[in-house]
Amino acid sequence: MSSSTQTPVALILVELLISIAAFVLFCLEYPTDFRTSLWENGGVEGFNSNPNQRIYFYANHREPPEIPLIWSQRLANSNLAVAVLGLVVFVSRTSMSYLRYLSHFTNIIYDMILLILWATSLAGQTAGDFTDPKHPSSHPWYLARGCSIAWDKTRGYCHIAQVGFLVSILAMVLYGTRLIREIILIAYDRGQRHRPEGFVQITEDMEPVESVYTDEECEHLEQKEIKSNLTLSPVLAFFPSD
Repeated sequence: MSSSTQTPVALILVELLISIAAFVLFCLEYPTDFRTSLWENGGVEGFNSNPNQRIYFYANHREPPEIPLIWSQRLANSNLAVAVLGLVVFVSRTSMSYLRYLSHFTNIIYDMILLILWATSLAGQTAGDFTDPKHPSSHPWYLARGCSIAWDKTRGYCHIAQVGFLVSILAMVLYGTRLIREIILIAYDRGQRHRPEGFVQITEDMEPVESVYTDEECEHLEQKEIKSNLTLSPVLAFFPSD
């Protein structure tokens, strides 16, 4: 069973800031008017397809092209869902870490899921708009061209979308870093468990004779040693030492 772990305070604060920022930003991006306004701004300026032209398809009883992912409500829903999940995971595993119920493997599962979800979110936020062959767009105009060319009424939306994209990158870096950290901690923990024990220093562990025996016992042992040497001396005479 993997040992429990406590998350460093600095990492908790960073994750808290990113989780709250992502939640607030994608709540602001959630209304339909947010994406539609940016889509219309880019369409009128010729940066991507124009949503206003879709009315001509309906007038001619033709099926309009599918709404590009970058301007769809589906992307807004998924981004907000990922932000909410990240905030919930932060609260739950911070509590588990404080109670020391959080294992390294649980952290890895959380970080892998959130890393994949934020990578998917980033892919959606950089998706292109190719529904108008005359005005193809490989990336949204507010990321490729900046907000200086945005209309006054959409400039705020433009900045929010840019910051949301930046926070998404930070979130992916955060969970990727956490994932690498947990893998290193598991490898270190296993290395410590399987490390061979060093040689025991006998001289440090052994107590001196004086601390074990009394003075009388020490004198008795010395006398026995002298008698033993005297007894063996005739024998040792035939085996001189080098």
